[in-house]
Amino acid sequence: MLLGHMSRTNSSLDRAKTLLNHWADATETYWQETAVDPLMGCYGSGYDHWGVQSNLNYAATMATLARWGDQDRSGHLRGRALAALRHAMATHKTGSRPGTDGKQWGNSWISMLGIERAMHGLSHLSDDFGQSDHDALKRLLVSEADSLLTPTRRGYEGVCAGKWNHDGMNNPESNIWAGCLLHRVSCLYPESQQAGQWREQATRFLINGVSLSSDAHDQTIIDGRSIAEWHVGANFFDNFALDHQGYLNVGYMVICLSNAAILHFDLKQMGQQPPVALYHHLADLWAVLRRFMFADGRLARIGGDTRVRYSYCQEYLLPSLLLAADALHDTDALELASKQIALMEAEASEKDGLFYGDRLEWLRVNNPHYYARLESDRACVLAMFLNYLPLVRAEEPSDGTFEESVAGTWEEAEHGAVMHRSPTRIASFAWRAHGLTQGLCLSPQDSSLAEWEHNLCPVVRFLGDDGSTVHRRLLTSTQQTIPGGFVTCGSVMEGVDVSLPEAARCTDQACTHIAFAALPDGHTCLCIQYVVAATDRTVYISHVQDLHCAVPNDIFNGNKRSLYSDTGHTEVKSPPARDEILTVHSSWLNVDDTLGIVTLHGGDQFIVDRSSQRREGGYRSLFVEEICLHQDRSVRRCEPGEVLVDAGFAVISGATAKETRNARGGSIKHDAAGIRAVWVVGMDGTRYEFWANFGEHAQTITIGEESVELSCGVATLHSVGAL
Repeated sequence: MLLGHMSRTNSSLDRAKTLLNHWADATETYWQETAVDPLMGCYGSGYDHWGVQSNLNYAATMATLARWGDQDRSGHLRGRALAALRHAMATHKTGSRPGTDGKQWGNSWISMLGIERAMHGLSHLSDDFGQSDHDALKRLLVSEADSLLTPTRRGYEGVCAGKWNHDGMNNPESNIWAGCLLHRVSCLYPESQQAGQWREQATRFLINGVSLSSDAHDQTIIDGRSIAEWHVGANFFDNFALDHQGYLNVGYMVICLSNAAILHFDLKQMGQQPPVALYHHLADLWAVLRRFMFADGRLARIGGDTRVRYSYCQEYLLPSLLLAADALHDTDALELASKQIALMEAEASEKDGLFYGDRLEWLRVNNPHYYARLESDRACVLAMFLNYLPLVRAEEPSDGTFEESVAGTWEEAEHGAVMHRSPTRIASFAWRAHGLTQGLCLSPQDSSLAEWEHNLCPVVRFLGDDGSTVHRRLLTSTQQTIPGGFVTCGSVMEGVDVSLPEAARCTDQACTHIAFAALPDGHTCLCIQYVVAATDRTVYISHVQDLHCAVPNDIFNGNKRSLYSDTGHTEVKSPPARDEILTVHSSWLNVDDTLGIVTLHGGDQFIVDRSSQRREGGYRSLFVEEICLHQDRSVRRCEPGEVLVDAGFAVISGATAKETRNARGGSIKHDAAGIRAVWVVGMDGTRYEFWANFGEHAQTITIGEESVELSCGVATLHSVGAL
């Protein structure tokens, strides 16, 4: 092993131990004794599903700290780990007692996940086990493995897989953790009569984890059969987009890899050879996933996130990075892992050692069950880091930079997603993001600027609309990659199937049109937004925002942002004393001397919507400033066919305030119905014209001296010479 790598390894291990030692003390408040047995106890609520898994995470963490941490505390830590594990075993369906919610757990599609995530730490307890503990653990593991021989989920019997979430068959991550559990149990108890069946079913689950349509024709032999024979369905699209939970889910790409990482390292520790099926398409998936990461280790979730920001899926990137370093030959992975730990250090509470104690204060107070779960996930992956990092055999770093290695274009036309990345810009647009539409244009050097929810897209809600995805319906989308960028255009129906009090129902209340382009200059994105109310019905709008650039302003940037404009420099600190609207009388705005926004059509000033409470992500997990041209949160009746949004703007990544101020662009006049067009001079000095046809018919337009027929629902980008 390289000396530099050894030094970095020791430093990273020490940092992880420090975080966990503080956390072990802080979480005493979440520990509950079991009155019926002094040898048992439970971390968190102990309820079925996530409560059980949180307790298992805790047991693994305490056992790991007892092994690798301060030896003066090892007795107490080991006692906690044993008590938590014994509680889990006693309340399993193979045990004799109900859990804290009055139920026993186990034999579900997800029950083995907590076990898989705990085994790395529980292995440190084997010397403390009595025979009754060994017997109880074997009963639990065998029971879970046997239940997977005849799985049933959503009424479907057997292993199932499917590309689209709405079919109810998209199960990549659960197929992988089921396959891993089956293979693990066959290794632990090879003398069992069912060992051969467990291994066979493990292969079937694993091959149908990261699975593609092409697997149906793959004649490669694994465990005596071709991949085609093992294959039951594709969970991923051809370019590895994942529709998990109904949106482009970068986070669950990570979860798939993390469970493979757990079995990879656990078997390595046991001196056993992992099954070939474990690595099915993992290298290909990783090659895509690593492009959805900032250089500081934070995920760039180009499809959004339903959960608490920077938590669950982000955590399980840590073991995935170790797998990438050890088995997938990624020479940047260990550095990314170290930087992810730095992100954890940045928000660990100085008051009490909790990982999220400050940022998720609202959740800690209002939902301790879920809060304890999130804390345990971070603890668990740090414990994995302690157990797995010494097993990693990393290759010598390459000469190139991480940004160079992830540059270029990725797209999944069938899913409606596209991204172009360079060292100066991450540009993306996803039509099936969480909430449907989401764009990004920002520097890859600062992940704290990234927010997902409806970013760079209009927000339009009607009376009774709670903002959930079910009230939006994707109508059309087209996309085209170009050298150095992309162009995409599409439409979404707003206010779908909205229920009002006293049995009123409304639907199809407005149509949102969006055209988005990443220019070849490596900095600029153009966006045109056009929203029109329904022409044949009365609608009541309750919330409308155009432009909608969401800028986080939380602990990762020191709770302050600098805004530059024609009116000068303003520092906005979070949280403000009260909810407020700042009006900025300027046609350009720059954030932190690194992100520029320029109005091109439909507005000559900005407003900044500020909240005194965290509001973005699940459970109010992030302070965010919302930058718009216009905003109205009042309920009012719209005229039939009323134009609700009509805006065009440029976003420039890596732009200073001076560069933003000097940017040139504007609207292009024309006579064609349904056409919107803007122009801008890119950072490369080239004039670009961006045209979109939001009408119902094809139109002929003139760009320079050329006549171009533009189909309805299509946008086009043209360079018309250097200036």
